[in-house]
Amino acid sequence: MKGSLADGDTLMEIETAEPAGYVICQHCGKKYRAITALHLRNIHGYEDEHPIREYKAQFGLRFSVCQDSRKKISEAKESFWEDRGQHWTDEDVLDAIRQIHDANGSLRPHDVPGKLHLIARRRFGTWQAAVERAGLDYEEVTGIERWSQERVIERIQQLAAAGIPLHSTYIKQHYPILHGAAIKRFPSSWARALSAAGFDPEDHKKAREGCDKGQVENWVKSRVAEHQSILARDAPNDMLQFVYKRLGMRWTDFVESLGIPYPGVKKRRDWTAQKVLEEIRRLYTEGHRLNYHAVQDDYVALIHQARKYFGSWDRACAAAGVQCHRDCPEPTAPTAPQTPGA
Repeated sequence: MKGSLADGDTLMEIETAEPAGYVICQHCGKKYRAITALHLRNIHGYEDEHPIREYKAQFGLRFSVCQDSRKKISEAKESFWEDRGQHWTDEDVLDAIRQIHDANGSLRPHDVPGKLHLIARRRFGTWQAAVERAGLDYEEVTGIERWSQERVIERIQQLAAAGIPLHSTYIKQHYPILHGAAIKRFPSSWARALSAAGFDPEDHKKAREGCDKGQVENWVKSRVAEHQSILARDAPNDMLQFVYKRLGMRWTDFVESLGIPYPGVKKRRDWTAQKVLEEIRRLYTEGHRLNYHAVQDDYVALIHQARKYFGSWDRACAAAGVQCHRDCPEPTAPTAPQTPGA
C-alpha cells in the first residue's frame, strides 16, 4: 500500500494558498503559523470539544494552518512513505492509469480503485487531468461526454421544470457533476450559470440555506422533547451555518435564546471558581450523576473549568461540599492544581 499527502491538502492547494507564512486570527487580528485549540480556548473563550472545527465553520475558513506549515507536513508525510518504499510519484500514478487502459479496464472515476483515484486527484488536481497527463483522451476512454455551456443551461432548465431546488448547496450535493461543470463553464460561479439559464440567483438565496429560523427552533425543541442531543456537533451543518451566517449568533447562544440551557460546552468568559462550585452544587441538587465521565459526557465545559481552577474534578467536588461518586478513575490533570481566588 502506498502513502499520500496530508489528508485534505493537495499540492495545488498548497501552492495557491495566501499568505504563505502565517494565518490571521479572525478574533484578535494577530498573525500565527497556526490557530490552535489552545489559543482559541485560552484567549477567545472557546470551550467546544472541537474548537478549531467550530472556528473554521464560524468564519467560513478552509484552513487554520499557514501554507508553509501545511507544505512541511505534506513533505514530511511523503518522506515517511518514501523511506518505506511506499511513496506514490507522479509517474507511478500515470503508469497505473496506463496499465488499466492497456488491460481494457474502465477508467470511469467510479470504476477505478479508490486509492488510485484519490492519489491522482491530490497529485494532479482532478482525475481528468491525471488521465490526460497519461496521454489518453478523457472523453474517449471514459465515455463521459464533456459539458458545454449549452448543455449546462439545458440541464438546469430541466431540473427547474421538474421542481428541483436550484440553490448551490442542494445541486452540489445531489448533482455534483452538473455543479462542477457549471462552475467550470461559467467560471467559479453557480450564480452565473443560473443567470445564463434565465433564472435570478437572488430568488434562490434563501433556499440555499435549506432552513429558516422556525425550522431550527422546531428542531431544537423536538430534540429536547425526545431527550436527544442538541450539541453543536450533532446539529445538521446547514442549521449551524444558518445560525452563524444569517442570524449572526453562536449555536450555544441560539439554543439558550430559546430558554433552553445548553447541555454541553459553552463559550463563556465569566467563569470563576465560585461559579464552578455553584454549578456543581446545582447539578447535585437536581440529582445529576457527578462521576467524572458522566459529567464529561454532558457538561465538559464544567469539567474543563473545574480542572482549571481546582486542578481536578475530585478537588472541585470536595470544595463544593459534595461527593462525586466516581465509578472509574479520573484522568490525570495536565497541570498542577491552582489555588482558587478568594
